[in-house]
Amino acid sequence: MHYEFARTVPPAGFPKFHDIPVERFTSDEFWDLEQKYLWPRSWVLAGRVEDIPNVGDFFTFDSLGPPMLLIHGRDHEIRAFYNTCQHRGAPVVRDPSGTSKLLRCQYHSWSYDIDSGQLVSVPDERDFVGLDKSQRCLPTLRCEIWDNWIFVNQDPHAVTLLQHLGPIPDELAELQGSSLRTVAKRSKVIACNWKITAEAFLEVYHFRHIHSRGGQSLLDSRGATMGLLPNGCSRMITPFSSHAYQALGMKNWDDYLHVAPKDFTDIESVNDMVRSTSSAYGIFPNLITPIAAYGFPFITFWPIDKKTTQIEWTHYAPLDFDPKQGLTAPWQERMTSFDAIMQEDFWNMAPMQNSIQSPAMRGVPINYQERRIWHFHEHIDRLIGIDNIPTTMRVAQLLDPYVER
Repeated sequence: MHYEFARTVPPAGFPKFHDIPVERFTSDEFWDLEQKYLWPRSWVLAGRVEDIPNVGDFFTFDSLGPPMLLIHGRDHEIRAFYNTCQHRGAPVVRDPSGTSKLLRCQYHSWSYDIDSGQLVSVPDERDFVGLDKSQRCLPTLRCEIWDNWIFVNQDPHAVTLLQHLGPIPDELAELQGSSLRTVAKRSKVIACNWKITAEAFLEVYHFRHIHSRGGQSLLDSRGATMGLLPNGCSRMITPFSSHAYQALGMKNWDDYLHVAPKDFTDIESVNDMVRSTSSAYGIFPNLITPIAAYGFPFITFWPIDKKTTQIEWTHYAPLDFDPKQGLTAPWQERMTSFDAIMQEDFWNMAPMQNSIQSPAMRGVPINYQERRIWHFHEHIDRLIGIDNIPTTMRVAQLLDPYVER
């Protein structure tokens, strides 16, 4: 951060970015490439272990399009199956969540084992000529867990979740993720491409322009540091502005104090730099988390079509109350405040989608401070397969020498 404040130009030898092609946000062709290659190969957040704590507990997950279900098995393993009966294609379960000893389709009662997905029962089986039940099991998905967060991946050949996350689990271990609980969840549909929503959280170049309060910004983007991590993941640490750090009793932006949260349960293991800066991580492709010592949100972006995105933000924290019985006043105030910040970001997104489709928009120039965005787009191309993308829609692979390994 000292370096970032002191520099007058980007580092010597840092590459010049060409414009990001507008067609990546607007064309049917690029949308189709993402649907065919990107999302089926990506690790995405599906839920939490405590969402299905007991044997037979399940929830459905449809955010990627293909209906899926996650279930707690008799062996206490959590597994993911496609929620598609292998008879006529009806959903195996229709409730968003529940408990079942057997996965029984409500259409014709074809039934499947909760551990293996094996087809175990077919009414009037005598009427099927040569039916081989062993070939009609529920197809499985990769399902892996990090600190009680459940991720799924449709690609059987994908790297493991921990390999995908790289250094993030070690760096975020101090958050005590497995001990946290869900505070509250919000959701909003925005009329823009999912990448426009993701990019808004990959830089703080915009912060003082749309998130100021009475002319004062909480962050000083001049000192923001961008860590480029493997597999499109990233980190961003931004110092507080003088207005903000003085309010905390800090003498300067790097006078890191053990700022304990008022009215919230403290995650005591969180280090003082995190307490005295804005610290955020990006988990490719669609998860952003600005972390804090009292709890934090996971923000996810789910494509509906090329011009529509569902944004969800779910807060996790150490809790001494049951959020199902209502939020405490401090948490209600925190959620209201964070919702207002999100709304400031939403204010830009739909107009950007309309404007970016204008013939006046020749391309998207990206600066050094926005390099997490370029890093994000590079990995999109790698997952799609660079040779699958028309040359006019690609981004150059430039940032590998700057990735932390």
